[in-house]
Amino acid sequence: MYEFAIVALLALAVIKFADFLVAAVPALDGFRRFLPFVLGIGAVFTLDYSLFSEYGIGVRNEDMGMILTGFMVAGLTTAWRVLFGWMGRDGSADETVPGRTMRAA
Repeated sequence: MYEFAIVALLALAVIKFADFLVAAVPALDGFRRFLPFVLGIGAVFTLDYSLFSEYGIGVRNEDMGMILTGFMVAGLTTAWRVLFGWMGRDGSADETVPGRTMRAA
């Protein structure tokens, strides 16, 4: 269960770091959809973390296990965006992105 929590919270960190990068470097705005994949794979390689090895699932190549874990992290960023939208935001914008305002409830 802790393994899923690690992946879910890593996805939250990835999405917030991606928002920070887009706010800091406006030229990256066109890569907003691609950035979580790069950051997710980079984060699991930095942590040397594979969900497959944590669950004892044998994979032929450990690097491929980390790449697939990175894709899982990137995929969970979508769930975080939906959760932010469900909590009262319009779903197209996140409240933590500077320069954007929340809509009235």
